Amino acid sequence: MKYIVILYLCTFNGPQPECLLGQVQKEEFNTYSECILEGYSLSRKALSELNHEEINQLKLAIRFHCKEIIVEKI
Repeated sequence: MKYIVILYLCTFNGPQPECLLGQVQKEEFNTYSECILEGYSLSRKALSELNHEEINQLKLAIRFHCKEIIVEKI
């Protein structure tokens, strides 16, 4: 089984959280734990690259999940 990380940029500025379309990361992971740990790392990196004023104003956060993918053997 393999896993991929999907990141979503979300704003918590309104009455309901709103998230943009997910960004699929290219790297595949052999275990869920490897994937989820990388998700936290990628989330931190993505937030650090954004404008801090915009993060505060829009109350931005990264949501992510690890999706199991099917790898076909030939």
